[in-house]
Amino acid sequence: MTMPRPTSTRRSRSRANGDGTIYQRKDGRWEAAGYVLAPGNIRKRVRVYGAGRKEALGKLTEKIAASNLGLPVAASDCTLGDYLTYWLNGIAVHQVRENTHTRYAACIRLHLIPGLGAKKLARLTARDVRTFLDHLRSTCQCCIQGRDTARRSCCAIGQCCNKHLSSLTVTYIHSVLKSALEHAVREDDLPRNVARNVKTPAPRPRRFKPFTASEARQFLQAASSDRLHALYELALRTGLRKGELLGLH
Repeated sequence: MTMPRPTSTRRSRSRANGDGTIYQRKDGRWEAAGYVLAPGNIRKRVRVYGAGRKEALGKLTEKIAASNLGLPVAASDCTLGDYLTYWLNGIAVHQVRENTHTRYAACIRLHLIPGLGAKKLARLTARDVRTFLDHLRSTCQCCIQGRDTARRSCCAIGQCCNKHLSSLTVTYIHSVLKSALEHAVREDDLPRNVARNVKTPAPRPRRFKPFTASEARQFLQAASSDRLHALYELALRTGLRKGELLGLH
């Protein structure tokens, strides 16, 4: 006599095709995975995590919903170049002013994509970022960007002008990368922001050597016939900033 097999009391609810999968990991967290539209108009598998099943499912549902609307969602296996393009045009454009967005775009186009764009987002390390920043500080931008190729001068003919980026510019490029990766962390595309583990030296304040009283008198005498003589004299006598001087009537 054969006995019927006992049925399991735990039944996993099936999810519709395209809704992805969700399960509990050995470390106790819940992981949800599914396919979404990624930068480059291709479909890639993404994974999100949550403390509970509902949290992980909610994060995956948001990504799939955005994908169904035709909005590309960054996947952890995309390149950093693709992710930066996605972040710039899909996220930053709605969060910063137009001038700031223009500066971000120039920073990404001229420096971040040429230097780190081919790296996989998930495989980017703090060492990669540090090496990239060190290279920026020590490399002539005229050489690396071929600015003089068309006119065949300077670096293009082997006479390097050593046009290096300032410490302030390198710090700004680093801050743009940190902002982009921070968003990837918030969207669960990265476990941590590796750019935050890299410290950039604080830019040294520029030291100015002001005119002596004798030099100031000599300068005003030489500029006595200039149409801006009154502005020069006011600047020397009051120490007003350039913007304050130009705002006067």
